[in-house]
Amino acid sequence: MPLYKIFLPVKENRLRQITEASSCVRTEASYMVELSVALPFFTGFLAALLFFFQALCVQQEVGNALLAAGRELSVLACGREGEAAGLLPANALVRKNIKKNSAAERYIRSGRLGILLVHSDFSGDYIKLQADYRLRFPFGLFGRRDIKVTQRLTCRKWTGRGKKPDPDTEIVYITPAGSVYHKNRSCSYLNPSVNGTDLERVDSCRNESGGKYYPCESCMKQLSGRGTVYITKYGNRFHSRRDCNKIKRTVQAVFLPEAAGRAACSKCKRGL
Repeated sequence: MPLYKIFLPVKENRLRQITEASSCVRTEASYMVELSVALPFFTGFLAALLFFFQALCVQQEVGNALLAAGRELSVLACGREGEAAGLLPANALVRKNIKKNSAAERYIRSGRLGILLVHSDFSGDYIKLQADYRLRFPFGLFGRRDIKVTQRLTCRKWTGRGKKPDPDTEIVYITPAGSVYHKNRSCSYLNPSVNGTDLERVDSCRNESGGKYYPCESCMKQLSGRGTVYITKYGNRFHSRRDCNKIKRTVQAVFLPEAAGRAACSKCKRGL
């Protein structure tokens, strides 16, 4: 009986140790299974993120190359029309401005030679560059190994000053109540300088032409002995409100033939 009482706890402890050990083995195995499943997804996510930044670098390099080529072509292609006038120089300039061992050289299929400008347009006064290339994936994505990318740039040729505008298409500026037309939108008549003064002193004020100021028929119907009124340099009326419709100009841009019957503004000619 004493021996039986001694050995029984030993067997129970042994059984407990075996059970705990098998539980640890199962836990470690489950961690390994989860890690083997999650690791490929995590690695793929990092690869996709790195490729995204590399794609941005490629677009930046190609954009800079197009900009540099467009600036040079704006001089070289001046006065020349047709695709043959600028396509060959454009290809050479774009490839020259992309450095060796750059991101564009590594990730564009066929490198710099893979940048095609066949859809560019060199006619007229503008150069429209269009670069088409295929960007390679570092891994397969839905069965695809690359993606087509298109970048565009438009710049004007250095053709100098254009022809003298046709009077029928020349744009001038008028106001509904005005009797003259203006060639300069910043004319002082269209943009009056409004100053405030005391009503008691307005009789002593004079405009740029030396004339006196008279009450505005629109906003000065009721006169009082005191208060602030508003005047302009070239007007001959004083106003009780800064936003009076006689001060505020409604400017319309029209073609010169539409301003028939109006004289040319003398202030625009003098640059006032």
